[in-house]
Amino acid sequence: MARNHVEPVDVSLGGWRVTEDSVLEYLRAAGDTLSAYLQYGLTPPLALAARALGSLLQHLDLPPGAIHSLQEIETLRPVPFGQDITGTAKLDPVKRRIGMEFLTASVALKDHEGHAVLGGKTTVLVVDPEASSPGGRESTERSAPSRPSAPAAQVEEIAGDGILTGVVKTITEEQLNAYAQVSGDHNPLHLDPEFAATTQYGGIIAHGMLTLAFISEMMTEAFGKAWLENGAMRVRFKGAAYLGDQVETRGRVTKEAVLSQGRQVGCAVGLSNCKSGQELITGTATVVLPS
Repeated sequence: MARNHVEPVDVSLGGWRVTEDSVLEYLRAAGDTLSAYLQYGLTPPLALAARALGSLLQHLDLPPGAIHSLQEIETLRPVPFGQDITGTAKLDPVKRRIGMEFLTASVALKDHEGHAVLGGKTTVLVVDPEASSPGGRESTERSAPSRPSAPAAQVEEIAGDGILTGVVKTITEEQLNAYAQVSGDHNPLHLDPEFAATTQYGGIIAHGMLTLAFISEMMTEAFGKAWLENGAMRVRFKGAAYLGDQVETRGRVTKEAVLSQGRQVGCAVGLSNCKSGQELITGTATVVLPS
C-alpha cells in the first residue's frame, strides 16, 4: 500500500484465534512469567495489540527503518482463550515534515460475536535516510517525534505510597527474534545488525511494542484481572532500547476517581535505561477496579 493517500483508508487486518498455546508463545517472547493470564484464562492486551500492529505493518509500504512513535491501547472487553479475533484499521492521511513522515492508524479488534474487544491508535515515523546519519544512542532522542499478577485487593496497599513495583529486563537477540515471530514485525532494524548500523540508531534496537509489554506486565502485576479486562495506556516512545541494554519500568498512582462501575485509578508510567537513566517511554495508564 503506497504512502500517498490523502483521504482516510480502511484496511483489513484479517483474523486469528487466540489459544492458550499462542498466549504462552507470546509470553515467552516478552519474558513475562506472571501467572495471572493462565489463572484467569485471559489474553494480555499487548499480545492482541502486537499482532494487530504486525498485520498492519505487512499491509503498509514502509521502508525497513520505520519506527514506532506513539501508541494508544484500550481494552474494551476481556478476551478469553479460544476466541476468534478480527481486526480493521483506518489510516489517516500521511503527515509530512522536513525529512519525516508520520503514519497514524486507528485499530479496532472484535470477537466472533462482533463485540469490540480492543481499540487503539498507533503512529509510525519514517525518517528520510538522506536527512539523517548513523548516530547511535546520542541521536535516539532527537529522532523521536516532537508530538506528544497481583489480585485487585492489593491495590489499596499499593496506592498507599503510589509506587508500583518495577519490572527489569535485558534485551537479548534471542528475545528479539522470538518477538518478531509472534508479532509479525520483522523490521530489520530489530534483527539485522548490518542494516541497523546504517540507520540513525547505529545498531539493533528492540521493538517498541516489546518494551511497552514490559509496562503492561507491571500493570498486570499491580492490578491483576482488572488490567486484563479494561486497562488503557497512552504512551510516547522517546528513545530506543539497544541489544544488551537493561531497562526498568516505573509506575506511580497519580489519581483516583469513584465511578458507578468501580474506582478508576490513573498512573504515570514509563521505561528507562538502567545504566544511563534515559527515558525511553513516557505516558499514562488507567484501570477501573471493581467496587
